[in-house]
Formats: sequence, structure tokens, C-alpha cells
Amino acid sequence: MSAVALPALSDIQFVSADQLKPPEGVPTGVRTLDDFLLWKGIPKGDLSLFQGSPGTGATSLWVSMTQKAHEDNKWVAWVNGGTQLLPAHLMSRQINLKKLLVVKEPKEAEQLFWILQELVTSSLFEVIGCELKEMFFKNHQLQKLKKLCRFHKVALIFVCHKVSKFVNPLFSLIIQFQRDFITIQRALHRPTPFTVAGSMVYANFVHQFKNTARKLLS
Repeated sequence: MSAVALPALSDIQFVSADQLKPPEGVPTGVRTLDDFLLWKGIPKGDLSLFQGSPGTGATSLWVSMTQKAHEDNKWVAWVNGGTQLLPAHLMSRQINLKKLLVVKEPKEAEQLFWILQELVTSSLFEVIGCELKEMFFKNHQLQKLKKLCRFHKVALIFVCHKVSKFVNPLFSLIIQFQRDFITIQRALHRPTPFTVAGSMVYANFVHQFKNTARKLLS
């Protein structure tokens, strides 16, 4: 029997174990979401967009992520966008206020862009949340933030009150929140849309907000 010619092993490009691992993520604490998403949570080193009016669960999911990050002794940052989180409720959710930086809403849009760059490049935070009434950042600004997040391995999440019909591919994850359910509109390497019951993300989170001025930390 004639021998079959085999390619030299030196010519074969083997894949390392690290390359076989899925990208890193920050768990949301909602098992249905974490099991569905490639990252087993919200993607690190990337941009995510949560869309929904206050009280529909978007910030609730962010707080749940903060709790998970604090369990791993990680720091988290939040940039206010008109409403504020109540410390009593955060502590009831086992949020470590000593590892939570809350930034006052800036007066100018350009200031916010600068603040986000500073927070990301500080490499201090596992997760950064930014509340917006509507998405006003230009694509070139989002591209810069995305590049910085990738380099510093930070999960940057925009929590936007106004829902946009446009699915921007610069966001690796887009979730729309409604009172009875949430819909994953975009998630890399996953079939979308994907719907989850809103009750799983604590849709009654509205009690955490107070529109009047109140300091988070004294």
C-alpha cells in the first residue's frame, strides 16, 4: 500500500487555547441573558446600548451588572444624565458605594465625550454606564471610544431614554427595554431579535430614581 503524503506539521497553523475562548464579558446577573450572549454577559472592550424610558429596566440591569462587578472587587462608574440613583436602594442591592464613582451630568456634550475618554483610559473601571436622554454622539466619536474600550478592556454602556430604530453596528450589543419585555436587537454571533420577559430584569426599578437634586455620596 502506498503511503499517503501528509503535509508537514510545521506548515499547519494551529489555534491557541486563548483564541478558542469566547470574548470576555461582564455578567448581568440575569441567567437567560448571560446564557444567550456570546460573552456570557455584556461585552468587555466594547460598546453596548440600552434603550428604554425610565422605569422599564435598563438601569436596573446596569445595577445588576454593578453588583456582579463588585463581587469581583472591581470598580464601576456612572455618569448621570438628568436623574440620580438613590444610595439606600443601591445598598439594598449590595452595591459597594466605595467602589462606585458617580459623575455629575456635564453641561456640554463635548465635556461628556472628554469625561468618558478620561474614565476609560484611567483603566480603573470594569464597567462604565452613561445615561443619555438621546444618543447624540457622532460615529467618529463612538469609534474612538470603542477603540479605547478595546485597548483598556472596559465595558462602556450607554443607557438612552429615546429609542432609535436605527441599529448602529458600532454597538456590539443593543437591548431595547419595554415594560413587559426586553428585546435584544443586536448581539454579535447570535440570532436576533431575542425577547426576554421584563420581570427578569426588575422592571419596577423606578423607585431607585429621584429627579430632584440629591448627592449620592456625602
